[in-house]
Amino acid sequence: MLKKMARSLLLGLLSGLLALAASGCGFQSVDNLYALPALAEEYAGLQSNIDATMRELGAEYAVINYGSNTSTIQLLDLDGDGTQEAAAVFLRVTNAAGDEKPLRVCVFRRTGEDDYRQVYTLEGEGASINSVTYEDLTGDGSMEMLVSWQMGAGVHTLAAYALNLTDSNELMSVVYNESYIVTDLDRDGDREIVIFQQDGSGAGNDRAEYYDFRDGSMVMTTSAFLSQGMRDVVSAKASLLTGGKPGVYATLELADGQVTDVLTLNDGALVNVTRETDGGVSRSTYREYTEVGPADIDGDGVLEIPDPEPLPSPDPENESPQYLIRWRQYDSRGRSTIRQVTYHCTVDGWYLTLPDGWEGQVTAARDDSLSGRGERAVVFSHLAGGEYRPFLTVYRLTGSNRQARADLNGRFTLYSDSSTIYCAALDPSVWYSGVSEETLKGQFSIITAEWSAQ
Repeated sequence: MLKKMARSLLLGLLSGLLALAASGCGFQSVDNLYALPALAEEYAGLQSNIDATMRELGAEYAVINYGSNTSTIQLLDLDGDGTQEAAAVFLRVTNAAGDEKPLRVCVFRRTGEDDYRQVYTLEGEGASINSVTYEDLTGDGSMEMLVSWQMGAGVHTLAAYALNLTDSNELMSVVYNESYIVTDLDRDGDREIVIFQQDGSGAGNDRAEYYDFRDGSMVMTTSAFLSQGMRDVVSAKASLLTGGKPGVYATLELADGQVTDVLTLNDGALVNVTRETDGGVSRSTYREYTEVGPADIDGDGVLEIPDPEPLPSPDPENESPQYLIRWRQYDSRGRSTIRQVTYHCTVDGWYLTLPDGWEGQVTAARDDSLSGRGERAVVFSHLAGGEYRPFLTVYRLTGSNRQARADLNGRFTLYSDSSTIYCAALDPSVWYSGVSEETLKGQFSIITAEWSAQ
């Protein structure tokens, strides 16, 4: 059903873009360049009603700052039957000085082929709209609208609305200063909201609040403390814990690093299973190296948390620290198990899953001596008796001669696309590392966009 909703919203956005494209690609006036795209011709009736509403209110289109639903006109299939029965238009009143609620969401009901009638308006405070999402919060099979109204710098109001064809019902309105995530922690089939709040008093009472649908509204039923010293919520992801229980992984920025708090429901209560009572911080997930965040590194449906360890360096005075990363899964009691060990080269966009036996015997160092020619490399060495002996080099080639460089004697390709070739050279005579060219190809991976969006 959520996929149907996403398709409907995408169709609405595409309709506007197609109309813009139909105007031609020649030179346009400055006024035309700044004009918002109109709806496609088949929605002329809706566009006409929107224009009339904007004139009546003295309004302009509102800005939606973040998220996947940033179009100012969104066509809605609320019940998932494949028919767009409504449209939501996001506006800001400009000619009402002192209006406490200048933001508007005008909902139009489709009554004919191209006949939309405005049925009600939602009002909000602030200068813009932070985000808009659609979720089934009540379990009735229909989507509710969640609007985050931007109140000020770092301050928002999260409101949830049940949208009907004739009216709406506000399910919640909560002021928050960090972020939120929607997930199904209690596995009842409908979605709940976890809101992250930072305590402005400095007392360290930062918390996660859990809102569930009860008796016609979204109610905070339980909460849990977050790690003390939080400066920001870097990311929040929903995933499973070891054993299959749903959880939320909240990565927090501290003064000198990051921690990931693991939240789940135990007997109906929200608990932070990694936060230690002594000190109030998830020490087991603390890390100063923050270039990678939690991810499902082994693809088993359970999120792992990185546990970095610096590698020894042949030249610590001149080398930037290199790390191996142990990826830990956590269960509902906060116990962890290591699932994989990797080396991540974030600057070049790849990582290598390390075989058993490499820990304590291998180090890594960058070689960017040919970077001006489009060749960068990481050299892995076997460390024995204080001596560093290189046995594996992984190259990133981007120059115009990259294919010729990849074909040099001893090199073999790991991955290539239209602009980059990743290749390697392996010398098994230096150290029997337990890998071959074929196994290295299987252990080499490209870092996807998920890694850069903690």
